[in-house]
Amino acid sequence: DPLAPWQEIDLSKAVKIEPSTQYIGWWNELEACSGLSGDVHAVAFYVVPNDSIIKVGSESYWGYWIKSGNKIVLAEKWAASEKLVKHEEMHALLQSPLHPLAYFNGPCGDLTYAGEQ
Repeated sequence: DPLAPWQEIDLSKAVKIEPSTQYIGWWNELEACSGLSGDVHAVAFYVVPNDSIIKVGSESYWGYWIKSGNKIVLAEKWAASEKLVKHEEMHALLQSPLHPLAYFNGPCGDLTYAGEQ
């Protein structure tokens, strides 16, 4: 079997963090506007220090949600970006890597990034 893309992420430099009050607040906002619900404390948040991008195979991302283990990985440079954190939190709420516009560009605002499938 080909590797799932997330299996190519090097988490050896990633630091596991507790979700900040800010991250929890953004999660609660997403629950309210999307009608979805989930436990923010069931998500494992990681920051990759000193990195502005996360390499996944040959692709580069500022953040990435990994279904296995329900992980959100954020490049440190973007770890305070409301749009990016909410984007990854929305994946965790949906438990899906897809970007349905009803959730990514609807009542919760524009959480989309150019070039995404």
